[in-house]
Amino acid sequence: MATGTHGTHRRQQQGLALITAVLVVAIVATVATTLALGEQVWFRQAQNMTGRAQAESLRRGALNYAAILLARDDAKIDHLGELWAKPLPPLPVEDGMIAFAVVDAQGQFNLNNLASTVGASGKDNSEMFERLLISKGLDPTLSGALFDWLDSNLTVDKPGGAEDIEYLSLPQPYRSGNQLLTSVDELRLVKGFTAKVVEQLRPYVTALPTAPTTINVNTAPAEVLAALFKNPPAPAVLQSLLDSRVNQPFEGADNFLKKLPQGTPQPQPSLYGTITSHFLVTIDIRYGRLQRRTEGLIERKSGKATVLWHRLPPLQFEMNDEKT
Repeated sequence: MATGTHGTHRRQQQGLALITAVLVVAIVATVATTLALGEQVWFRQAQNMTGRAQAESLRRGALNYAAILLARDDAKIDHLGELWAKPLPPLPVEDGMIAFAVVDAQGQFNLNNLASTVGASGKDNSEMFERLLISKGLDPTLSGALFDWLDSNLTVDKPGGAEDIEYLSLPQPYRSGNQLLTSVDELRLVKGFTAKVVEQLRPYVTALPTAPTTINVNTAPAEVLAALFKNPPAPAVLQSLLDSRVNQPFEGADNFLKKLPQGTPQPQPSLYGTITSHFLVTIDIRYGRLQRRTEGLIERKSGKATVLWHRLPPLQFEMNDEKT
């Protein structure tokens, strides 16, 4: 009887030892897994930090290269046949690639031109923007709303305009800007500029820190070129101008006028030119797992090119007709 009891007790001890060993192994395995996972996360974080640092270095290099390219340009006229305007294939770098493109920011209408009240420039730019709005099927009184957003007073000056009293009565109130726009996306704050309206205008407008600026007729798209004229030429005439400037850019404002068909009403001289001082640089970088697109604005003045800002581009959405 004693022998049986002793055997049972021994088996219980062996079972307890086995359970303890299994628990120890489980704990050790859990700790080892946790440490391995932590090390993997740390290693991935280190890789990401290195990738971001390398991408930032590539971005700065691309912007500096674009600035040097523009500074070395003779700047007598700016057109699509110049070195800065020619597209480059993606450039391979260690563990990635970089691609960038330079476009003439003054090929688009500068929204901040509406803030100009000097001489006839303000009226000319306001009328041009209204023509651009009409060409896209939009309400021309949106020009008045933008004018009031940009001006420094609190008085509604134009039809369709709005000031603090209207913006403060909104469900989510805010005040009128009363200063220049820093980006096209700020239009979403202006009365009447829905998301759909902004996306319709985005390819044809910009927001430059200097105003007024002229439209470069050597780089402007057909829609912007047509808005220069109170009575736009026929589409075939505009297309002829666009085609001819590729190999024979307009050498100046007078040369542009000479190439217009006889009898075509001339645009206001304050609206256009053939020299550009602001250029937009778009940079695409892939380094390891990191992919990033940034934009930068370069100002060329007195033979020097300066990067004014760089930032992530805005998100763009395709808007359905029924959405705002």
